[in-house]
Amino acid sequence: MITDPLIILLLGILVVVGGIIGLRLHAFLALLLGAFLVALLTPEMAIEAYGLSKGMTDEAAAKMAQSALGARIATAFGSTCGKIGILIAMAAIIGKCLLESGAAEKIVRSTLSVTGEERAPISFLGSSFFLAIPVFFDTVFYLMIPLAKAMAMRLKKNYLMLVLMIAAGAAMANSLVPPTPGPLFLIGEMDIPIGMMMAGGFIVGLFTIVVGYIFAAWANKKWPVPLRDSLDAPLEEIRKLSQRSDAELPGLLWSMLPIVLPVLLITGRAALDTMGASQTSMLYGFFDFFGEKNLALIIGALVALILLVRQKVGDSKTLTKSVQDAL
Repeated sequence: MITDPLIILLLGILVVVGGIIGLRLHAFLALLLGAFLVALLTPEMAIEAYGLSKGMTDEAAAKMAQSALGARIATAFGSTCGKIGILIAMAAIIGKCLLESGAAEKIVRSTLSVTGEERAPISFLGSSFFLAIPVFFDTVFYLMIPLAKAMAMRLKKNYLMLVLMIAAGAAMANSLVPPTPGPLFLIGEMDIPIGMMMAGGFIVGLFTIVVGYIFAAWANKKWPVPLRDSLDAPLEEIRKLSQRSDAELPGLLWSMLPIVLPVLLITGRAALDTMGASQTSMLYGFFDFFGEKNLALIIGALVALILLVRQKVGDSKTLTKSVQDAL
């Protein structure tokens, strides 16, 4: 019988990756199969030890270890959804609304106006890192790839570098900075203060994206990739995208608000807790209420929806479809 936790974990990962890549299973089914295998192989002694480490009594830990395999998986699934389910849904809505309203494009263009086109890779790196704090990696990647193609068409070079900048910035933010799901899960499991994780992840992320920039610059010189026509993004459409006027896009403040507001609320609450502010003050009461991470992300999603409504006046179908697609 396999008892080494690292081997059990490796087998679970192989099932997940093999199911998605090899068998083309939906990610949820592949993860469920991986969870089933790990639950099946994990010895009762290890489950009891886990329960005791979480503060359970000996009796409760033993009962959990002897519970049915399916019940353990369902309990863990429900617990994880309780921790990050609302946050994931709200982040998805924010990302979709930023894309549909043109707010993401406005953020990138504003960054470009500061850095200049020749330093476009740096602006794409910073923009993708910033956008990926509350938004999923794939959403940021897909919304910025058309912009990378448009920029490559202007510059007539550096397409691979722009794509790698997007990947580096978004991957690091999603890996390190809450409220993205990975760091949020880590916070819940290891009981890390969310403010500390935000600050630490942001600082570490600044160093890791620099490494990403160095690699991307090297790869771009070694393997230059030309801009090609494609069914999903014809070059003619990209040309039209690059020619859209700023008047068609929302203002920069409105564009940034769905991202900045929840981050400020969560960070403000964490900062007041760290400084030991009086819990009877109005300021503490405000941030204690609105800075709770679930409520902060809900507020961000509402602002994003208002932004989309402002940009798509009279088009209720777009609003409905955007929320449905995100969820």
